[in-house]
Amino acid sequence: MSHYIVLVKQVPDVTQITDNAFDPETGNLMRGKLPSVINELDAQALAFAEHMRQLDGTAGGKVIALTMGPPMAEDVLRYSLARGADEAVLLTDRSLGGADTWATANPLAYAVRKIVREMLGGADDYYVVSGMQSVDGDTAQVPAQLAEEMGLPCVAYATGVAKGSERAEFTRIISGGSQKVSPRALPAVVTVAKYEETLFAGFAATRWARQKEIIRWSADDVRPTAVGVKGSKTRVIRVFPPAKTQRKCKHVASVGEFVQLLRESLKKASAVEGANGDVATDYVLPRKRGSVMDRSFEGTSKEIASFEDLVGQLKALNIESAGAVDDEAKEKIIAASRNGAKLNQAMLDDMLKGLEAVEPSYRGDVWVVAEHDNGQVHASTFELLGKARHLADSLEVKVGVVLAGQSVAGMAGSLIAGGADNVYVIEHPLLAEFDPSAMRKSIAEVIGRHWPQIVLFAATPQGRVIAPMISYRLGCGLTADCTSLDIRDSSRKGEIAVLMQTRPALGGNVMATICTKDSKCQMATARPGVFKRLPADESRKGEIIKEEVELTEDDLSLDVIETERGTGDVNFEAEIIISGGKGLASKSNYEDILNQLTSTVAEHLDCSVERGASRAAVEQGFVERVHQVGQTGTAVGPKVYLAMAISGAIQHMIGVSNSEAIFAINNDPNAPIFKQCDYYLVGNIEEIVPELTKQLGAN
Repeated sequence: MSHYIVLVKQVPDVTQITDNAFDPETGNLMRGKLPSVINELDAQALAFAEHMRQLDGTAGGKVIALTMGPPMAEDVLRYSLARGADEAVLLTDRSLGGADTWATANPLAYAVRKIVREMLGGADDYYVVSGMQSVDGDTAQVPAQLAEEMGLPCVAYATGVAKGSERAEFTRIISGGSQKVSPRALPAVVTVAKYEETLFAGFAATRWARQKEIIRWSADDVRPTAVGVKGSKTRVIRVFPPAKTQRKCKHVASVGEFVQLLRESLKKASAVEGANGDVATDYVLPRKRGSVMDRSFEGTSKEIASFEDLVGQLKALNIESAGAVDDEAKEKIIAASRNGAKLNQAMLDDMLKGLEAVEPSYRGDVWVVAEHDNGQVHASTFELLGKARHLADSLEVKVGVVLAGQSVAGMAGSLIAGGADNVYVIEHPLLAEFDPSAMRKSIAEVIGRHWPQIVLFAATPQGRVIAPMISYRLGCGLTADCTSLDIRDSSRKGEIAVLMQTRPALGGNVMATICTKDSKCQMATARPGVFKRLPADESRKGEIIKEEVELTEDDLSLDVIETERGTGDVNFEAEIIISGGKGLASKSNYEDILNQLTSTVAEHLDCSVERGASRAAVEQGFVERVHQVGQTGTAVGPKVYLAMAISGAIQHMIGVSNSEAIFAINNDPNAPIFKQCDYYLVGNIEEIVPELTKQLGAN
């Protein structure tokens, strides 16, 4: 008999975000203007847990919903009760507000322990089930960090479950495929990436849920070790609306015009920037600037302007250093502050102290955690290497790469050619298969020996589970799914040469710039396809450093039952990639339409062409998984990407963001992809493709 503790969260309804939801002065999102709903993946996790209970087939198993939030979060618990939960616990306390993922996972873990003691009689036969991520944060960090705090196995990206001989067997997404695994012991944490069998509430269940008493606990009741803002390892610098897309988003009225635009796009040789450009000015250390009082590398334009104003006033007063400012000069500066700035004594003191800060806040190199498969380093690792090289050069330090697995040293040379100075190789037989617990123990141990100042992970299914575990294990802040990484100062805080990490949140409707605090190392995951890899330089020299780690069978957390990866040769370096989605409806449609179109395009446009597919199309069995494009497939950057019957989920668009031109055909005039592409046709694929092939042959 197993029990199920389901983590649920009340989140803003991102479909209701408009320009009026942002503060016109600060640019910050005003959450109070948005209605609240249950996080969709948590609703799926609730249904997933109920399905697990039914599979278990024994009486007495409980489903307990747990949330942390303000008193109004009671609504999400009553939703859960109406849809199958037996009990509901609300962890609510003002002191818990403003928490990052670290200070969210920690109190939740202590609440889970209290539930087990007081509501489950100390039983260890239970699962903590959660949505993979929440739409307001999109980090996927809390469940993995909770697992690390409690020392539990973590099955991430689960899409299905079956009853095993001893424990449940889960199907989960892995990079380039799927895998069936079972936790070696219980309790365990499971994060749900997709489960579409929604639970519905009947009238009687809804009435019961409204009357059911919800258990309320405060921070003092659970006694966590990390609470709210003070217990957090990161802080938000600013929140702002995303930049307008650089894509043209042009509706094309005719197939003939669509073909002409295809031809023109193929001829263009210049590559576009990635989804977010990432073209910030190279950072210069304070001692290398013309003046140590030069603060043109602050994290926000407002701070840059404030320091320019202050330095200008110091020059007008013939004051050459911040330490020479006396009380009389301070009074003059405050009186003369312009541009509407309300400069007071405390602010001025902070700024003057900031002008005296010149030494970097962190020491050490910039590292990348490598990901690999079948003897090949993943493209995302080389992309991170390119960014790490840029960051390290600004900081005047080296680039290191951690390469862990069995018999992996042979890949070190390609990493050095890709920009690494040092490759730290961890080889062990127990690392032959990716196991989150064993991998995080090994990598964390090596990071702890050398303490780089920055560690970057790819935001892949693998990176998004081990990065939170490693960061929590080492007591370091972590920012997820970054689209921009820059070295900047926050002089008022006395922070020099820190990593400013910008990432989307609320389903991409807002952007946030985040900084690490109270940590020895700054950690981030970055989306594949965002950064550019460097051209391989086989003449580069580097050092390969062998690292020893101690691992035993007890360090493994999962039994791998079956692994499915795509097979076959795929040329994703092709000039044009034509992908089909779930909307093609069948394998025969996929094959007929894409085979016809790819052969015609190759013949009449005289270019290399490859077939791709969305994750949904692969899971429907339309094509081998090796053809999957997207965040959980392969990130691509062709001259032309043509999406056929693909809706445009963010995970797919991340993987194609480096394409020079994106074309789309869909019969839904409101398909999200139309807001993220360059040119699109609205219509029935079966009718458009024959006309496309005809037009291509006629020109």
